[in-house]
Amino acid sequence: MSFVDTRLKIRQWLKKYRRIIIITLIALAIVYVVNYILKNLPEEEIPKTTYTPNISVMAEDEVPEKWHETIESTIDTFVQRCNNKEYEAAYNMISDDCKEAVYPTLSSFQKFVDAKFKTKRSYSIQNFSNVGKQYIYDVNLMEDLMATGLTGKELYTDEEKFVFTEYDESLKLAISGFVRKNDLNIFAEDENLKVNIDCKYVFYDYELYKVTITNKTEHSIVIADGTTNDEVVLNTGADIRGEKYVKSYGIVLEPGESKNYTFEFTKYCDDGSAPTYIMFNNIRVLQSYSGDSSTMQAELDNAIRIYSLRINFPTAE
Repeated sequence: MSFVDTRLKIRQWLKKYRRIIIITLIALAIVYVVNYILKNLPEEEIPKTTYTPNISVMAEDEVPEKWHETIESTIDTFVQRCNNKEYEAAYNMISDDCKEAVYPTLSSFQKFVDAKFKTKRSYSIQNFSNVGKQYIYDVNLMEDLMATGLTGKELYTDEEKFVFTEYDESLKLAISGFVRKNDLNIFAEDENLKVNIDCKYVFYDYELYKVTITNKTEHSIVIADGTTNDEVVLNTGADIRGEKYVKSYGIVLEPGESKNYTFEFTKYCDDGSAPTYIMFNNIRVLQSYSGDSSTMQAELDNAIRIYSLRINFPTAE
């Protein structure tokens, strides 16, 4: 075949497939342009935050192997008893400390079951964290399709934290994120106040402190009334956290009066830090106290004393 014949055949082939070739070239050009644009797009800036969410830190092998089967069977038994409304049998599975802190009566536990198990639930479990010999599990409660059927509606799911505490070669179960009770019996006293921190209840993401405060004077004492920030704070060992609800109820003591309070502070039990003190930042010993905002400044101007009080914790709780 001569050179001329070859050129003619190439020309005929190009003419025959010209449309296909053009479409292919256009498609390749579009792909190239799109890739170029995507490659040169500015990266989306991730908002900066000082909050670090808690992430699962426990691998399954951190729970002693001897407890794996016991934990799984305990969760299964508890869920099935709740599904079947066997209130007392399920209630008897949880620890005494959990009952004291969260469900002090069978009727209070029954309300929990009726709210969480309106219909039968299936579940999935995942090891989440551990603190010493306490093993924290995520238990995801889901609608049981075998019981309810496919309805086309979005499936209900609810996450619960179950905590297993190793004690005397057995495990104690706690629910609703309750981890443990710590008896503290911490006392602090000055010429005006006597403070007793009896105990604290540790939950996965917060702590409750049971506190009794006594006014030793013949004057009204205001510890918190919502007029300033951070009237009651906890040093978590890592930062300072304000009491969550004190602004809504206030702490005002009449002469000789004692009152019991429950302070709540946000704190993760597995964050590696230990609380060091509670501080009352704005104690006001007043000649008189009306609770009226119109006379507040005059009462402060005549205050006998305005000061702060720090209640230190032992180094090891």
